[in-house]
Amino acid sequence: MRFSARGAILVLAVLVFPSGSRPGAEELRETTWSFSGEARFRPEWRDNADLNSAVDDDLRQGFMRLRLGVTGKVRDDVTLFVQAQDSRVAGEETSTASNQKNLDLHQGYVAAALGAAKSLTLTLGRQEWAYGDHRLIGNFVWDNVGRAFDGARLRFARARFFLDGLLARITSRPSGGGGSTGSDLYGLYAQAAPRKGAEYEGYWLAYADDLLAAGETGAPGKTRINAVGGRAKDRLGRFDFVAEAVLERGDFRGDSLRAHAAAGQAGLTWGQGVKVRTFGGYDFATGDRNPADGRREEFFNFFPTNHPHYGYMDYEGWRNLKSPYGGIGVTRGRHYVQAKVHRFALEQARGPWKNAGGDVLGSDPTGASGSQVGRELDLTYRLAWRDRTTVECGYSRFEPGRFARRTRGGDPSGWAYVMLTFGF
Repeated sequence: MRFSARGAILVLAVLVFPSGSRPGAEELRETTWSFSGEARFRPEWRDNADLNSAVDDDLRQGFMRLRLGVTGKVRDDVTLFVQAQDSRVAGEETSTASNQKNLDLHQGYVAAALGAAKSLTLTLGRQEWAYGDHRLIGNFVWDNVGRAFDGARLRFARARFFLDGLLARITSRPSGGGGSTGSDLYGLYAQAAPRKGAEYEGYWLAYADDLLAAGETGAPGKTRINAVGGRAKDRLGRFDFVAEAVLERGDFRGDSLRAHAAAGQAGLTWGQGVKVRTFGGYDFATGDRNPADGRREEFFNFFPTNHPHYGYMDYEGWRNLKSPYGGIGVTRGRHYVQAKVHRFALEQARGPWKNAGGDVLGSDPTGASGSQVGRELDLTYRLAWRDRTTVECGYSRFEPGRFARRTRGGDPSGWAYVMLTFGF
């Protein structure tokens, strides 16, 4: 699939000005402009990521992100949004007197409402997508850069219901002979919200990559993945729950793919001036029981925001995972504090342990190291200082289990941060 800039411009011209006329003075006067922005600063400290205290890997970083957005509303049916972003880490430049290329376009799209009822909206360009709990498609807002997709979204919306059609180019590479190839994401996502706080969703997502890459047997192959899933979230008085399940079939680098995943959480809230919520849940995703048989069983995590789900230290993702957890959160006015405990194990002991980004942290293809990866404690405090301005800090500690001790190291790892976010 190839995206043509000239073709996109022609499509937009037809959508915005179907009669072929150009905007006149009256239309320009009807355009309204608004501005938005965000400045975020987050110093972090991490020690012993290799779980070996004999090696000095004390890491201290200061993340800085600035976003500035401009929205133009043309009449009632066309919206233009452009968002620039500067993302950097303190001290990463050779010199602050030099000019580094940290400024980029984070979002830039045109959204046009179609039809007399305006129940259809077509959005073209670079845009953030986030669905459900971001377990498969998320904007990765925790990251210093975040995630946006280059593509198109067609939404049909009615009261309490929407259906999205998605198409995005993930990568593009020259294929030789003047052509191009790459990888694409596409699918359908539907949500019904029968009442406030309730979400019932069903989706089909697909990922295709034409790159020939070696699979488990060493033979090169392409990737074609189809995922069908559902999610339910609701509240009944003081009780709330959310559950999601996904089934995957297809090919991964030529290997036959058969994988699945599920996640669930239930909570109970009580109190008036001081609200207390206790919660517990379980995250599960299949791993590969035999990494050399040409059958891929490790769940493909798509493009998620993993950080809120599988431990804030990001030592886990939604793959080869069995993880019960529990916690408590307390809200008093503008203050919120939470304590959460995870226990991590491999679904398949012969499969690798991978972090939130998919990097291998430990592996034992024999399975002799067992499946117990470790435990993690996450402590978080958040102050809603004023509208769109927050102060947040946290501390986490990871205690390695038998598998982590044998494949990586036996010493605990620590992580802490303070995050200031100013928005307008």
